[in-house]
Amino acid sequence: MERQTIDFGIDLGTTNSAVALLRGVSTEIIKSNRDADITPSVVGIDKRSAMRVGEDARGLAISDSGNAFSEFKRQMGANYEYLFERSGIKKRPEELSAEVLKELRGNVQQRTGESIDAAVITVPAAFELHQCDATRKAAELAGFIQSPLLQEPVAAALAYGFQTDSDRTFWLVYDFGGGTFDAAVIKSEEGTVRVVNHGGDNFLGGSDIDWALINGVVVPHLISEHGLKEFNRGNPRWRVAFAKIKQSIERAKISLSRKESTLIEDCTFLAEGGESIEVDIELTRSQVIAAAEPLIRRSVDICKKVLEEKKLSPSAIEKMILVGGPTLAPYFREHLQNSLGIALEHGVDPLTVVARGAAVFAGTQKRSVNRKTQDKTAFLIDLKHKPVGFDSAPLIGGRISTPDGSQISGYTIEIVNDTSKWRSGKLPVSAEGVFTATLRADRGTRNSYEIFLLDSKGERRHTAPDNFTYTIGSVVDEQPLINSMGVVTADNEFDCLLQKGRGLPAKITKSYATATAMKKGQTGDVLKIPVCEGEAAKGDRNRLIGSLVIRGDKIPRDLPMHSEIEVTLEMDASRIMKVRAYVAILDVDFETTLPLEVSPREPSTVRNDLRGELQRLDEVKAKAKAVGNEEGWERLASLEHGSLVLELNQLSRDVENPDAAVKFERRLIELKLAIDAIADHLEWPSLVAKVQELSERLVAEAAKAKDQSLRKPVEKIRLELAALIQENRFDDLQAKLKQAESIYWRLVFATSEFWVYQFQYIERNPEALLDQARGGRLLDQGRSFIAKNNSDGLQNVVAELWKLLPEEANAEVRRGYESGVKRGIGG
Repeated sequence: MERQTIDFGIDLGTTNSAVALLRGVSTEIIKSNRDADITPSVVGIDKRSAMRVGEDARGLAISDSGNAFSEFKRQMGANYEYLFERSGIKKRPEELSAEVLKELRGNVQQRTGESIDAAVITVPAAFELHQCDATRKAAELAGFIQSPLLQEPVAAALAYGFQTDSDRTFWLVYDFGGGTFDAAVIKSEEGTVRVVNHGGDNFLGGSDIDWALINGVVVPHLISEHGLKEFNRGNPRWRVAFAKIKQSIERAKISLSRKESTLIEDCTFLAEGGESIEVDIELTRSQVIAAAEPLIRRSVDICKKVLEEKKLSPSAIEKMILVGGPTLAPYFREHLQNSLGIALEHGVDPLTVVARGAAVFAGTQKRSVNRKTQDKTAFLIDLKHKPVGFDSAPLIGGRISTPDGSQISGYTIEIVNDTSKWRSGKLPVSAEGVFTATLRADRGTRNSYEIFLLDSKGERRHTAPDNFTYTIGSVVDEQPLINSMGVVTADNEFDCLLQKGRGLPAKITKSYATATAMKKGQTGDVLKIPVCEGEAAKGDRNRLIGSLVIRGDKIPRDLPMHSEIEVTLEMDASRIMKVRAYVAILDVDFETTLPLEVSPREPSTVRNDLRGELQRLDEVKAKAKAVGNEEGWERLASLEHGSLVLELNQLSRDVENPDAAVKFERRLIELKLAIDAIADHLEWPSLVAKVQELSERLVAEAAKAKDQSLRKPVEKIRLELAALIQENRFDDLQAKLKQAESIYWRLVFATSEFWVYQFQYIERNPEALLDQARGGRLLDQGRSFIAKNNSDGLQNVVAELWKLLPEEANAEVRRGYESGVKRGIGG
């Protein structure tokens, strides 16, 4: 029987990968050619130029590290190439991931005889858009024509909850893998599994425990004993040494799960002078715990934040599902139990639970059918049904098309359960080929149904498909948006349009005003609309996905400053992002699919960036001392000497290493946000004073307004401002202040006095106008409108005069991501 659903699920991991198959209601791990459940995510090219993947490549990574690579999942979506030194071949992270996927496809064919072209592939919940896109590309390169992406925590939850009858329970999925960490609150209710909230860190995993041990124990010992110079993993000359040390540390760490101490063995490398250096160090369990503890604590903090954001206490969580090899260690589980107090669930192997859950989800995904390859004599059925659901009597329907396109007359359809032999009876088919049926399904098995289409003479006709399946089980409600998406404005604000957690697909449109003018045909004139993902209020504290760029040589006529522009963000279920901008004054649409790729910065640039932030930290610290803010000073001192700055200093020495470089960028953003938060705290008194002063001006202007509708928003916004001051919410107060300013200017613009004042100011400085001739004519018109008391005419003249003034906002435009749009009035 041809598969109607995908059924195969793949966990494409940082250190190890696995593939599973859904058989009925159970999952089966497809073993590798070495009879192992998992395949190391390692790719190499040997001396004979043969591609090696998995266990074979892992050995090559130790003996010949310049020709084998691992942990490339952390670079997914980055504009980076791995160079195989002997052959000169270069491969991008998604190309290396494709080799792992090909290996897993080969394992399936070897074990089942089936050549698969579709599989569900999992990604971390914290994966950003460019990383998801790279995963999709890897699947295409590996020969998959259909590869839905599934978040790893959702997969883990499905592995446990597929056949449960839980009634509104919450689970916490704790996924500490080799290179990434995810925490997700899952709600299981009435046959659906839904992500309530999630958080994570794409640079937190078992590999980081290894590097903490290497940098904290091994490197200092070797430098002390052998006087090694510039001994760090970012230095190419020590690459082989660090590859061997890393492998030895992994083995030692695993053995310490069962004993108190062990020797780092079978690890020898050559120094610059040719001296053979043997790593002969005793490693203890307490050292591993000491290295792992801050990383586990970081993961626990993410879990707590995920719970707090949804106002859930640990007592509200029924169980914590453990995922990932590191969670097998007893000390790891003990730390989690003590820190969170949630019952641990590890009944399914943490190394394969994600692959099993992916296979469960694959059973809910219909296979794409290429109708061109089907039998031309078959009656095609467009079957509308869900392969998995909670209902034991599901309703299905469909439309039948005849081979010659003619109408159906006198046909009936009957559906038969292959196992229980339940029959639907002969159901009528309309002349248009439409039918419906209510099935009967049994629990605990995959129900397989055969379709019988009978013509008016009672003869069976061949159909495509001629069978389908239905399983009573839990399904994924909808996959949420991983990070918030929005537009960065010219004042470096992040205007969130699509909120984190929103279901996909999603689409939203919002109006902005252009912050600059553009001349038709000017190739140097560009207007950027930067799109970012993240949660920070400042634009450049989020990750830039890409920008929609409108160029002067692509517009039909001049585009004045302050022109309205409608921006639409649209993301489909596959997380492909489209951006469209409609410029009303031009009546032109501009659209792009954002190039989801990240390019690494130069090592010197990122190091300078860190130095700049540390200098800013000192400056903010000095300000805290000057204003007598002891709390702010203590927070800054704690930050200065804390683990984040320590980690950044260590990573800055290794930024030539691609993994360290990307991790450095993420941690640097954390430092910037931490300094921002304390700096905001110091600015709080002046912000409150500014808000209170504006509130008084709002009342005064509202009293002058002749239009009663302009007065109504004033009292509402003043109450909101007062509440935010009471709650000490800095970012929200800043945002609300901008809304209040918009209301204020709306009131001001409604008064003729404002436009007279603006006109007179320009009239006193006519030399500032860029076009003197046009400016002179406008000034004459303005004087005439004032004499005639024509407020509307004067307003139009002033608006035109503004366009002739030098662009004072250029400095602001260059901030952040050089956005060319700003919020409209009231936006």
